[in-house]
Amino acid sequence: MSYTSKMAKKFLPLFLLLVFGALQGRVPLALARPQESPIRPLWWEIELVLTTKGDYKLEEAPATYSGNYSFTISWTGTMEKDDADYLLYHSNCKLVEWEAGEELSRPEVLKFLKTDEFANKPEFKLVYILKKEADLHFSFWVEGFFVPQNESPNKFYLCLPSSEENAQSVSGIEYNSFVSKGSNQISFEEDKLSSAPVEKTFTWYWKNQRWTLLQDKTVRFSNSHQVKVKISIVPHS
Repeated sequence: MSYTSKMAKKFLPLFLLLVFGALQGRVPLALARPQESPIRPLWWEIELVLTTKGDYKLEEAPATYSGNYSFTISWTGTMEKDDADYLLYHSNCKLVEWEAGEELSRPEVLKFLKTDEFANKPEFKLVYILKKEADLHFSFWVEGFFVPQNESPNKFYLCLPSSEENAQSVSGIEYNSFVSKGSNQISFEEDKLSSAPVEKTFTWYWKNQRWTLLQDKTVRFSNSHQVKVKISIVPHS
C-alpha cells in the first residue's frame, strides 16, 4: 500500500465526521472551537471574625485580683497575587464587642472594675499571608495589655490570641507552647481558592500559669482563653 493510500485511510473517519456534521447543519463542539481555560481570580475579598472569652487571676497575699474578658473583632480586606506570593490590603477593623471586669479582694476591701473603667482594650494586628508549599497561612495577633487594672505593685502582661505563624513571645512566654487544645494554625489550601468562596472555622484553648518570687513572697499569675476564628474568602475575576 502506498504512503498516499495510508494517509487517506487514516484521515477518512475525520472527513466523514465533518461531512456528517455539515449535513446536520452543525460541526462537533470539540472541533468548532478550542477548549477555554478556566478564568483565574484577580483578587480575593477576605472577612475575619475573631471571638475570645477568657479570665486571669493574680494572687499576691493578702490581695487577690480576679478578672474576666470577652470580645469580638471583625477584620475585612483584600489580597491579590504577586508572582508566587500575595499582597494583603487592609479595609476595616473594629472591636465589635468588648466586655471586661476585675475584682480586687483583700481584708476589709472589695473593689470591682467594670468595662468602661478598663484603661486598655485589645487591638487586632493582621500582618501578612504567607505561602508555604500548597497552603496559605495567616499571621496575626491580638495585642494585650498589663493587668491587674486596679492599683498593684506587680503587673503582668495579658496574652491574647495569636496565630501559629506569629508565635508572639512576650515576657518570656511563647504563645504557641501553651495552646492546650485545638490548633491556632490558620491556613487554607491555595488551589481551593480559585473557583468558589471558601469558609473555615478554627478553635483553640490557651492556658498559662506561673509562680514568681517577688519581694520575698510568691506571686501566682494565671491567664486562659478560648478562641474562635472564622474566615471567609471570596474570589473575584
